Amino acid sequence: MKALQFFTSRMKLALFLGLALLATSARLAGTSAWTTPQGRDEVHIALTSNGFAPAEVQHAPGTFAIAVENKIISGEYTLRVTAEDGTVVSEQQVQKGSSAWTVSLQTGRYTLSEVNHSQWTCSIVVQ
Repeated sequence: MKALQFFTSRMKLALFLGLALLATSARLAGTSAWTTPQGRDEVHIALTSNGFAPAEVQHAPGTFAIAVENKIISGEYTLRVTAEDGTVVSEQQVQKGSSAWTVSLQTGRYTLSEVNHSQWTCSIVVQ
């Protein structure tokens, strides 16, 4: 009987730790980069009626993909990544739905925006 109680307690602990890790990973996914099951390193950002969500993402310097899920703009629109000094680093014309493109960014702060909605921004912090 004691062995069964010990085993059950261990199972509960393992389940709790697994769920805690899963919840933490899901929470962090919106604010940091991760590798997709296909092995592609990318940050995920949603474009909603309130702008980009999350409002800030972080990534290490180097090459990675920016994946944007557009939930509101129909037709073609333009996404732009701008460095702190105003230099346009990347600009992509995309259609409604999800899109992803690869950028190579060095340490610094960048802004993702939609060119026709200047108030919609997402900070990309590369460190």
